[in-house]
Amino acid sequence: MAETSMPIQTSHCRSKRLLFVDDEEGIRATLPLLLQARGFNVRVAASVSEALSEIRTHEFDVLLSDLNIGEDGDGFAVVRAMRKAYPNCVSILLTGYPALRVRCKPLRTKWTVIS
Repeated sequence: MAETSMPIQTSHCRSKRLLFVDDEEGIRATLPLLLQARGFNVRVAASVSEALSEIRTHEFDVLLSDLNIGEDGDGFAVVRAMRKAYPNCVSILLTGYPALRVRCKPLRTKWTVIS
């Protein structure tokens, strides 16, 4: 019997409010479109200060953030603020830097690192 892959179903997913944070314009222009096509209601921030403003003014179920966000902070600051405001929010950090494991230690929290 041949194996078939099932498409990801997002219509039954209750958690759809997502904050996407990245300082690179090209990524902000493309990745949110893919997330919206999967059923997420996406708000976008280009800096830590914009992300903190979004967290203060909107509710989120998912945070998807770049680790290195310009000069006004980093993705860890956004994760800390999101966890304080919405403890049940799923936080995902993106990075192109392999030293992520070392940088996760100061948070003293559960992390899954996907290499």
